[in-house]
Amino acid sequence: MALQNNRHWYLAAALSAISSLCLAADLMPETRYAGITVGKSVATISQIGSNNNTRVDQSGGAQRLVQSQVGHLNQAAINQGGVSNSTSVQQAGLNNGLEINQSGGYNQAGVVQQGAYNLVSVVQNGAYNQAFVGQYGQANQATVSQSGFGGTVSITQYGNNMSANATQR
Repeated sequence: MALQNNRHWYLAAALSAISSLCLAADLMPETRYAGITVGKSVATISQIGSNNNTRVDQSGGAQRLVQSQVGHLNQAAINQGGVSNSTSVQQAGLNNGLEINQSGGYNQAGVVQQGAYNLVSVVQNGAYNQAFVGQYGQANQATVSQSGFGGTVSITQYGNNMSANATQR
C-alpha cells in the first residue's frame, strides 16, 4: 500500500512540474506581440469553461473590447476598425455564438447571452451607432444592422426559439 501511495505522489509531482513548465512557457513575451497596444487599443478577454473560442481583430485607434465567456463551446468573432469603437460581451451557458463587426467611429455594442444555442450578429458602419442585445433562454437569434449616423437598437428576448432583426440605414 505504501508503494502504491508513493507512485501516486511521484505521478502528481511529475504532472505538477510539467504543468508549471507549460504555463511558464506560455507567459514568455514574444517579439511578434511587441507594440500590441499601439493606438491605445485594448482587448480584455476572460474565458472560463471548456472549448470556448474567441477571435478578435482590431485596427485603427482607441478600440476597446471587454469580453467574458463562461460555460462551454461558446464562440465569438469580433472585428473593429476605424476609431474609438467599443464592444462589451458576456456569454454564459452552452454553445452560444456571436459575431460583431464595427467600422467607422464611436460605435458601441453590448451583448449578453445566457442559456444555450443563442446566436447574435451585430454589424455597424458609420458613426455613433449603439446596439444592445440581451438574450436569456435557448435557441434565440438576433441580428442588428446599422449604417449611417447615430442609430440606436435595443433587443431583449426572454424565452426560447425567438428571433429578432433590426436594420437601420
